Amino acid sequence: MISSIALRYFAEVHRSGSFRSAAEKLFVAPSALSRQVALLEEDIGAPLFERGRGRTRLKLTAAGEILVQYARNIENDQQRVRSDIESLKGLRKGEIRFGIPETFTRHFIPQFLTRFSKLYPRITFHVEVSGTPTLAQMLLRDELDVILGFNAPALADLQNIFERLLRTCIVVAADHPLADREWVRLSDCVGHNIALPDETISVKAVFDEMFAKAKLRPQPVLTSNSYELLRSVSVAGMSMAMVNEHMRYPNDNSPNYRYIPIRDPRVKPQRFALCVRRGRNLSVAVHTFIEHLHNDLRQAQTG
Repeated sequence: MISSIALRYFAEVHRSGSFRSAAEKLFVAPSALSRQVALLEEDIGAPLFERGRGRTRLKLTAAGEILVQYARNIENDQQRVRSDIESLKGLRKGEIRFGIPETFTRHFIPQFLTRFSKLYPRITFHVEVSGTPTLAQMLLRDELDVILGFNAPALADLQNIFERLLRTCIVVAADHPLADREWVRLSDCVGHNIALPDETISVKAVFDEMFAKAKLRPQPVLTSNSYELLRSVSVAGMSMAMVNEHMRYPNDNSPNYRYIPIRDPRVKPQRFALCVRRGRNLSVAVHTFIEHLHNDLRQAQTG
């Protein structure tokens, strides 16, 4: 590993043109500076300066040219980081463009946004609510900075920075006949009122295939393109709904309804992911937002 002190001394020798001038600017003894550069040359395995009698200004070797560019890149990165950190000290205003499925418009994400906004009150949000395929395309067009999605398409420029499998569950009111179950079979769902997504939601095809393989024919009391409506009518006691398991902060309680996992080999978990566009140069505000969200998602509980 290249010593940061030795690299700084080397870069100053190059800028100053001599060891003596560099030592004066750095307020160190010339012998100490020379020793650091010598150790650096030993680590690199090549001389960094051409040394010879009568030379008035030190000249870089080929290895020195490479190393001085490396030193410049580090210095530039350090300046950018310092500037970015300063920008978060209450003066920076920024917008985060965030995409989520409708199922996340309750509880977890509203609570997260509230917590984040208290930490960074000058940052504002635009939240796009849509299906994952639409959100993924908006992300790739740079219309969004970051998205949450289910079963995101396998696209070369789509980078998952967090993934988690979520079980398929039923959500029922606390007084529903199945509310005291730890889990249910798919067959247990037949014979009870059920609310299911309509054909505009891609998961409907998954559910149709699942019931067909099980040779079951549920008779939905309600179909809709709104996951929030499916969940809400079930919590109100009209029906049950098939949804992904609930993500929540520790110690959050839901006394009026329950999420109950379905145990059946035909029922597959949904792949939930936090995604960005690969190679995109994101702002400091977005990086900070992603860091906080990633941390909260790792700590989130389910059920």
